[in-house]
Amino acid sequence: MSIMFDATKAEFRPHFERTGPGPVIDILIVFTVMLSAYLLEGFAASQGWISVGAGARGVSGVVCAALAAIIVVLVRGKTLADLGIKRPRRWRLVPIQVLGVLFVFIAAQYLVPLLLSAFFAVPEPDFSRYEGISGNLGGAIAMALILPLTASIPEEIIYRGFLIGRLSNIFGHDGGGAVISVLVQALIFSAVHFQWGVGGMILALVMGLVWGTAYLLCDRNLWVVILAHSAGHIMLVVGLYLS
Repeated sequence: MSIMFDATKAEFRPHFERTGPGPVIDILIVFTVMLSAYLLEGFAASQGWISVGAGARGVSGVVCAALAAIIVVLVRGKTLADLGIKRPRRWRLVPIQVLGVLFVFIAAQYLVPLLLSAFFAVPEPDFSRYEGISGNLGGAIAMALILPLTASIPEEIIYRGFLIGRLSNIFGHDGGGAVISVLVQALIFSAVHFQWGVGGMILALVMGLVWGTAYLLCDRNLWVVILAHSAGHIMLVVGLYLS
């Protein structure tokens, strides 16, 4: 359901006929695949069939959901460009855009908890599941190399490329629809990072808002956000290694 503003009546009214149930069904398919893979991974690990380290818990769900998003888009007759996987208009601007997005994220991840601390005590993110790389140079390098394939790329495909695209079809492609779409995907992105604790979910919410806004401002090009997301992960790995 998209929300349209009727200027003649000065009121918001629901508008069902534009998209139908397609976008909602697409979203349900992708997140059902994610949840199913996550539960199957947990069951297989509990039976001793596979061994999954704490830091890798949930990776299968993310990767499977990204593949499901790609398949859904292709089945719908779209192309990968519908997920933001397309050539930037000007490659020389990409490094500048990535640095700009990264700067905004760094500022936001410090300012948002500071503002929220006026209302309640904001706990630190719980990164204990990654404690194995503290002081472990080999582990830190391996994690930095693996994260783009297991997190940055699939997460951006799911939440920014796929989810924002489908939410825009539901809420509209105007300014109001864009704001709602970015906010909803950021809230979902925050919720799936529950293993990081409350502080980590707040951090993930900031990430979702910054990456989502950047995706729209960069002409819905996923590469800028993927590179910024990967750079953010490298910063996280360095911090965990030095902790």
